[in-house]
Amino acid sequence: MTAIFTKLGLSEFPLLAAPLAGVSDAPFRMMCTRIGGADLAYVEMLSAVAILYKNKRTWEMMKLHPLEDKVGVQVTGRSADEVARAVELLGQQPFATIDINMGCPVRKVVNSGSGCAILKDPQRVYDTVYRSKQVTDKPLSAKIRLGWDENSLNFLEVGQALQEAGADWVTVHGRRRNSTYQDPVDLEKIGLLKRSLRIPVLGNGNLFTQEDGKFMRQATQVDGGMVSRGAMGNPWAFKAMRQAEPFHLSLEEWHQGVQQHLAWQLELYSDQPRSAICMRKHMLWYLKGWPDAKRMRERSTEASTIQDMQALVEEYYFLLREQGVEHRFERDPDGPHQERFTWKPVLDRSVDEDVFFEEFAYRAAAEAVI
Repeated sequence: MTAIFTKLGLSEFPLLAAPLAGVSDAPFRMMCTRIGGADLAYVEMLSAVAILYKNKRTWEMMKLHPLEDKVGVQVTGRSADEVARAVELLGQQPFATIDINMGCPVRKVVNSGSGCAILKDPQRVYDTVYRSKQVTDKPLSAKIRLGWDENSLNFLEVGQALQEAGADWVTVHGRRRNSTYQDPVDLEKIGLLKRSLRIPVLGNGNLFTQEDGKFMRQATQVDGGMVSRGAMGNPWAFKAMRQAEPFHLSLEEWHQGVQQHLAWQLELYSDQPRSAICMRKHMLWYLKGWPDAKRMRERSTEASTIQDMQALVEEYYFLLREQGVEHRFERDPDGPHQERFTWKPVLDRSVDEDVFFEEFAYRAAAEAVI
């Protein structure tokens, strides 16, 4: 087992919940770790400049629930110095580990010189990690993509820069910056990066099902995985990917999990309209794969309180029980897993799941950066 993961108390093949802006608050993180089986969950991506200027909303996003024991934080910034100064402050907070985002493709973030823009300059990659390592004792990692576009697939050079600068591990999203999430993830290049480095490599991209996790692990020999979209409405994805036998989410486990998420939402945000509105997207995701969910989706989008949602979930649960439903249907949002991964070299196509969030994810971070 990798020493750094042992130090953090993670499993032999760690599965991490990615930082998802507009999604990765404390209730969602606890659903991934305490209910779903993730080894560690990240706070959504933060802006270095917002951290340095003590932006109130940004610091509120860093608050942890008393039940959280292994939480990571991710930061991005416009320069190596700016990121390092933010990392120093983050190192004083109760986070288990710190990640530097070098893979966010959102236009506002990239245009500010953050996120994927860092990949354009391997020397800046090195400087950012090297300077950050000097100011914190926390494990430090970086999340990257394969490159900016098809003409700049510099992931091997970037990986070497990260390793030489002292990164404890690297998470690679098997896609370029200019990709779309409909494109297959390039397992060949993820595996190539894994074989080229001494530090651990975690794979990321299109991890939705139990088969996805097994396929990526066998094909690339990565040291762990990071789940992004696959955890939305399905925190049990981590448990499924970890076990050998086929996983089928039972109605009972789904019911208990969704009600627990609602209870944590109520505890942290109280029963106000804003809290219910925030929860609506989660309810839409939770309903995927269950029968007769159309009316339930419509009613959940109209719910004005968390208590209304709790009552709807109870009603739906007993309806499914009366119908004899025992397990969720298979969730495969983007087609068979064989079509969502490729072994062939990328020519004019690649992938991205963070583009999926361009309308709402990273919005706060992007505005803070600018």
